[in-house]
Amino acid sequence: MPFGFLKDISLKNDRLVVGLDIGTTKTCAVVGEIRPSGKIKTKGPFSEEISGRVLKGGFNSTGTKDRGFNIIGVGVADSKGIKKGVVTNIESAADSIKEAVQEAEKMAGVDIKAVQIGITGGHINCLLSQGVIAVKEKEIGRKEVDSVIDAARAVAIPFDRDILHVIPVGFAVNGQKGITDPRGMGGVRLETDVRIITAMAMSVQNLIKSCKKNGIDVVDVVFQPLASADAVLTHDEKDLGVAVIDIGGGTTDIALFQEGHICHSAVLDLGGNNFTNDIAIGMRIPTRHAEILKKTHGCSMISLINEDEEVETGRVDGKTGRRIPRRYLVEILQPRAEELFALIKEEITGKGFHKGLNSGIVLTGGAVLMEGMDVMAENILELPVRIGSPVGIGSVSDIIYDPAYATGVGLAFYGAEESLTERGFEGGNMFDGIKIKMKTLLGDALNLRSQ
Repeated sequence: MPFGFLKDISLKNDRLVVGLDIGTTKTCAVVGEIRPSGKIKTKGPFSEEISGRVLKGGFNSTGTKDRGFNIIGVGVADSKGIKKGVVTNIESAADSIKEAVQEAEKMAGVDIKAVQIGITGGHINCLLSQGVIAVKEKEIGRKEVDSVIDAARAVAIPFDRDILHVIPVGFAVNGQKGITDPRGMGGVRLETDVRIITAMAMSVQNLIKSCKKNGIDVVDVVFQPLASADAVLTHDEKDLGVAVIDIGGGTTDIALFQEGHICHSAVLDLGGNNFTNDIAIGMRIPTRHAEILKKTHGCSMISLINEDEEVETGRVDGKTGRRIPRRYLVEILQPRAEELFALIKEEITGKGFHKGLNSGIVLTGGAVLMEGMDVMAENILELPVRIGSPVGIGSVSDIIYDPAYATGVGLAFYGAEESLTERGFEGGNMFDGIKIKMKTLLGDALNLRSQ
């Protein structure tokens, strides 16, 4: 990296973290700095509520958590060598990572050597497992919690898959269920249910190799919907039941939360690029012009536009673009949007989660900014819908409050939470400690594979 004389972000640095979102459309590096104390230096839409008005428990008057975290650098590059969350060309992907990281380095004034990366794609699987142990001590402690989770994760995983996360969804002591934290309780039998999220080992390794080609170490590999949820959800929403739908360029990630933990996840091979391709084919214009047309004049519902509106398709080969009724564009986009939300509804209702989503739906990702996406989602999914942007942070750039950057910010949050827990901040949440343990186990597995 060209800025070696500046402060390093390395595996040993406990104040600075970097989230690297390697997506189908863009690669985004987000540099975050953990604040040991003090007020958020915020510029975003919640600045008046967040700055200096944090209430007991770490929440401000809007219910948004003060993360104790500032964004000090952002870098963005067009993605190459990535399709639907999977690396198709390591050299091209490495070039995109280099460009995004260098831009973030310049803004933050640091030398990036380690990152948290996100992963998604149709290869992600999720399974449930149970563990049970006999408690030999007088009361349950950290050791017993670790042991029962180890017992739950001891399931047969195909050799070509890596475990990304082992997430406890509840404990039982002496048969009493519904326990969220068994530490300090007396009992002779401890049980837990866990959700194990796995990914194709080859996909994980290709992402890591793309980073290593730039001399960047990967601290952790995170399932992207978990990162996005960290950035845009409140604790209350997770407790009451909520679905995060992250519509990216190549995929749509779905994560459902109930009682504070993830209860279901899915990845659809449909995203913003499908809208762009539909425009390019339907109007016979280059893809780059179709993308601009989608962003500037796109709308998912014809009922939301005026009949007399017109748009220009863009200049091609030096010739002035055609002017067409805007409804022609919307007639192309609406069926694709309807298809997408119908698939999402099938995923949610088919698994029986619809009635448990008391906080409704949170849409995030770049594609949700197209006019009418939230209205159509509410009509088809029959649940309240809001657009989710990263909140509870300070930033040197307003760009970070765009839903398209939710995953990158969430990845930085993920690393910050681990660092805070390791340093004893925030009271040491039990599940954060488990997350750190799983990160170590994943790192050991990755090191073995690379030898």
